[in-house]
Amino acid sequence: MRKIFFLTTLLMMIFAATTVFAEEAPAEETPAAEVEQNDEPYVYTSEDFKFTITCPFKPIAVVQNPWQETDKHGEMLVFANEGFDVQYGYIIQVDAFKNDQVPDFNKGSVAAIGDYLKDLKEKGGFADARPVNITKNNKGVWAITADKIDVLDPETGEVEGEFVADKQYIYTFFRTPEGRCISIQLISASFDKQFVDVYRGSVASFKDNIKDKKSNKKDKKSKEDKK
Repeated sequence: MRKIFFLTTLLMMIFAATTVFAEEAPAEETPAAEVEQNDEPYVYTSEDFKFTITCPFKPIAVVQNPWQETDKHGEMLVFANEGFDVQYGYIIQVDAFKNDQVPDFNKGSVAAIGDYLKDLKEKGGFADARPVNITKNNKGVWAITADKIDVLDPETGEVEGEFVADKQYIYTFFRTPEGRCISIQLISASFDKQFVDVYRGSVASFKDNIKDKKSNKKDKKSKEDKK
């Protein structure tokens, strides 16, 4: 990813959230309106992408790499659907942006972070973007996609049309203490407070297990050297 999310990338991710699932849709539908918010939280661990996150409840489906671009990596956790349309879910992307092209949300200069947020809103297809505390000691960016986006001619830079989204999405971008660049997207039929609050809690619960993976390799190598 470049410094910001460009329009084509954003539209591709939105398109993926509503169509890729068609290939692996569960047999039974679970409309978002029927989601029980008093269900027990479920701790989901991705063995392939090395992370753990607390979900509102156990996903009814998990779709790996729900993007057409081959340079993106992660999973879509589906909690509710209507047919092939995902009504409620998370898309978690690891290595979501280039570390050296995005300011450090914890230590970066106010000017650099301000420019990044401005670019997200002016060029990245987001209606709002602001700093947010992921945890007490870690900051990130909270962003909401625009409902209407000007489509620019790539050669002239002039507006040639308007894209009207059927939904808006919430994204959170942050770095983990282990150094990975993460994006977590909320797919929801509405921005009801209950869905947003649960999503915030899920983002705060995110644990990067890449350190454990490295530690296991180191321990394994040490054991082999001792033999």
